[in-house]
Amino acid sequence: MSRPVRIALLTEIPSPYRLPLFNTLDRRAEVEVEVLFLANHDPKRPYRLYEEEMRFGNRTLRGWNVVRGGRWLRINHGVTASMRRFRPDVVIVGGWNQPAFWLARRYARRQRLPLVAWVESTARDARPENGLLERAKRSMIGSCSAFLVPGEASAEYLVSLGVERSQIAVAPNAVDLTIFRDAVATARTERDAIRERLGLVRATALYVGRLDPEKGVDVLLAAVAGLDADVIVVGSGSDEPALRASAPANVRFLGWLDRDDLVPWFAAADVFVLPSRSEQWGMVLNEAAAAGLPLVASAAAGAAWDLIEDGVSGARVAPGDAEELREALASYLADAELREAAGRATTLRAAGHTPEAWATAVATLADSLASPDKSPKHHS
Repeated sequence: MSRPVRIALLTEIPSPYRLPLFNTLDRRAEVEVEVLFLANHDPKRPYRLYEEEMRFGNRTLRGWNVVRGGRWLRINHGVTASMRRFRPDVVIVGGWNQPAFWLARRYARRQRLPLVAWVESTARDARPENGLLERAKRSMIGSCSAFLVPGEASAEYLVSLGVERSQIAVAPNAVDLTIFRDAVATARTERDAIRERLGLVRATALYVGRLDPEKGVDVLLAAVAGLDADVIVVGSGSDEPALRASAPANVRFLGWLDRDDLVPWFAAADVFVLPSRSEQWGMVLNEAAAAGLPLVASAAAGAAWDLIEDGVSGARVAPGDAEELREALASYLADAELREAAGRATTLRAAGHTPEAWATAVATLADSLASPDKSPKHHS
């Protein structure tokens, strides 16, 4: 193309695990990116804001929060004005659940621009049975020229809604490899000392995530009761008091930890577990895979279908089945050779899930959609 394709990407918050993706996309000469964040924080996810790592064009829209029945809505001002300033060639929205995404759709339709939905939903993740929401979702899907998905489960879901495979591009979810691969590998050279400092004496299963009902941590507690293993639970949420009160003696709760503070725990752990009842993707599986851990995860997680080769790099188990989860965890926690082989397999399966692969997929799709008569590059 004669000049970079301008991409406006709307997403809810600057999640730490998204920043490497946006930075990598911004470094590509063939695109110019502006990420419009609806807010700096999600009320249910107490992520630290890593502003110093945001090296891509970005703007946080003004607005306020509305929380009803556990659902977070962000009511934003300035969506259309921001789009007019940037003058994108392609508009990408992070789904159909926020009003700002619909304002972006309206702008794209009026300007006759290609609209792309970045979709992580799968047929397996729970969603409320609501006819209005279902009609709205199908309306948004019908407005899109193309779709970005992180993996096969989301692609299958879109196909089930009538989307053509040719409209779907896979942009594999990825995390900051300098932390979850490189820093963990460095820490692992002193693993025995780290485990002693952390008070770990047995094979260790690690969970990282919110402590809310859909995460299935209660299933994990039932599964590990009586196992000869240490179980570490990192996170916070609405279920935390009840979970702490009902936890067996081999479970330790650490509360919420920021990204960099997770490194020694990934280095010290033997198995990573994600027991979710509902999980669109599960970025913590990318983190654990980059760290080279065997993965035991609920089949509800989209990432479980891309990052786990069942019985080789870990195990997929039925959501809510404590006995199946117990058997899978017990087999890996009891066998160091099995864990070592599974960790190697996980590393291989995770090799294609890099920020570079994500950025390449997004840039390639945007270039294929952009009109040939773009005006000269514009700086907002």
